[in-house]
Amino acid sequence: MTQIPAALAPPVAVGGVGGSGTRIVARLLQAAGIHTGEDLNDASDTLWFTLLFKRADILQCDDAEFDALVRVLADVLSGVARFDADTVEWLQALARIDRSPQHSAQWMEARARTLIAAGTMHAKPVAPRRWGWKEPNTHVVIERLWRRLPTLRYVHVVRHGIDMAFSANQNQLQLWGKHVLGGPGPVTPARSLAYWCRVHAHMRALHAANPQRMYWLDYDLLCHDPVGQTQALCRFLECDPTAMAAVLDEVQHPPRSRHAGQCLAEFDPDDLDFVSSLGYAVHDPAAPGESPGPADPRASAP
Repeated sequence: MTQIPAALAPPVAVGGVGGSGTRIVARLLQAAGIHTGEDLNDASDTLWFTLLFKRADILQCDDAEFDALVRVLADVLSGVARFDADTVEWLQALARIDRSPQHSAQWMEARARTLIAAGTMHAKPVAPRRWGWKEPNTHVVIERLWRRLPTLRYVHVVRHGIDMAFSANQNQLQLWGKHVLGGPGPVTPARSLAYWCRVHAHMRALHAANPQRMYWLDYDLLCHDPVGQTQALCRFLECDPTAMAAVLDEVQHPPRSRHAGQCLAEFDPDDLDFVSSLGYAVHDPAAPGESPGPADPRASAP
């Protein structure tokens, strides 16, 4: 496994249910000088992670393969990768595994080409650099990643669960839903919220057990108080908050609730209760005395 120089602060990963606001967190990390790779999409996802880990069979991946995947990612991001011919052939084969409809073989092969190029192009090691990645699906394998990268700081970005249920981005539900919820099912707001609740119940337990290496970042609170929230994030990450100031104007005003005015009768009451338990206001117009409420979807901090 990659040896992280003691003089460097720990590596960083950012994840969350898709659409949670991880994009702006990636921009904050990049502004702080954390290298997140050369192959990024418009949402600043580290697409090398997508190639290596975003696939259903990663859940059955044996330890030897998982070790190799982590080594490739860590070595290329830290700048010490020197892929041999066997590694290049393995990465090319990995890219040929069909992952349609979301990722075509052509798209995957393009990711492999940039990864292989980054792992073979340097005549000498780059200067030591702090590194990390942003890819929402990181939470799916964070526990296995910690076993191999024990100093990894993980930032889990959270957004109002009911609003997320009405989001157009349901990619994670389609990929991981049957594994998290115990079987296949339709892509509906109710099933989306069930997925969100199962994921975040697990994440809360992980956070409670690992406060020194996991940060719970509430997107709604970040929108309301970008300065205060980034300062708290920087304390966790051990980085200078002034470096992030240059991109704070990219933090948008708090979005209007997606679920205001929506009937919530189809949702499991236990799931609605769980959302409320995290401090989020639940606005059900069918409930007696309910109203859409203020712009801030938070009732209180968790």
